[in-house]
Amino acid sequence: MDEIDEELLHHVDSGVIKYTALAKKLNQPLSTIHFRMKRLEREGTIKYYRGEIDWRRAGLPLTAFVLINIDVNMLKDMRKTQDKLLKELMSLAYVKEGYVITGEADILVKVIAKDTAHFKDILLNHIDAISGVVKTKTIIVLS
Repeated sequence: MDEIDEELLHHVDSGVIKYTALAKKLNQPLSTIHFRMKRLEREGTIKYYRGEIDWRRAGLPLTAFVLINIDVNMLKDMRKTQDKLLKELMSLAYVKEGYVITGEADILVKVIAKDTAHFKDILLNHIDAISGVVKTKTIIVLS
């Protein structure tokens, strides 16, 4: 991976994915950009492309981060790992990001919701209902 590849990745991450725009920004021939992008995709460095959605405008203005503590022994008994539990959480429609973390909690997820009542339903009936989850702590985003 060289400097041009790194620049490509930064531009793709910021939302620029048109090859012609990338060629202009990086002052490179279109064929070079095409070749490099295809190689980065093939190698798995670029996993997928996605649109950025303004969830507030889509009717889901509440954003919260939920710190999740798990029962490691319960997970072992169920032959489940933290990664599998995270995958289960990520399969929930309103969970948009998730990470296995260190510190006071084991997992961190980003949740979007219509309002506090909707968030309460997501938290109590979906997140807390997953076997292995023993405690949650919520941080509501204000702006």
